[in-house]
Amino acid sequence: MPVYPTTGYMNAELCLNGHVITGDIENEPEKTSKFCGDCGGETLRACPKCSALLRGDHVYLGTITWMTVPSYCYSCGTAFPWTVAKIAAAKEHAAEIDGLDEAKRKELQEAIGDLAAGGARTDLATSRVKRLMKKAGVAVGSGLYKVVVDIASDAAKKLIMG
Repeated sequence: MPVYPTTGYMNAELCLNGHVITGDIENEPEKTSKFCGDCGGETLRACPKCSALLRGDHVYLGTITWMTVPSYCYSCGTAFPWTVAKIAAAKEHAAEIDGLDEAKRKELQEAIGDLAAGGARTDLATSRVKRLMKKAGVAVGSGLYKVVVDIASDAAKKLIMG
């Protein structure tokens, strides 16, 4: 019989690419694995830097809310491997855009990093990304748009889509 706290987080297991294996390793041990069934990536249950357990499903007064994949560790602030990989892929994509000169590509790469962090530079980064994607052209801009929205913080997504 599952055991749930009245309020708190369950412990999760995710693969290095950010696929959720389970949001509750204690009550769903049969779902745990060394490798991801979707991509073959190794799995982890704790932050690689500080060893804080990954937060999984949330329980509040007996009601379970399924987990969302975190981008950064709640304990030390380090980007998880899947976040690092997504930011790197977005920056690589930006570096290959033919419709922008080298200075504009660099500006776009810096803005992508700011979008992912969701800090004080989010508004500026959003403005830059929108402007530079327009310059890049519709075909390139739409492909980059999908990548950027995937890595953007919640605040940045609202600004980009709004």
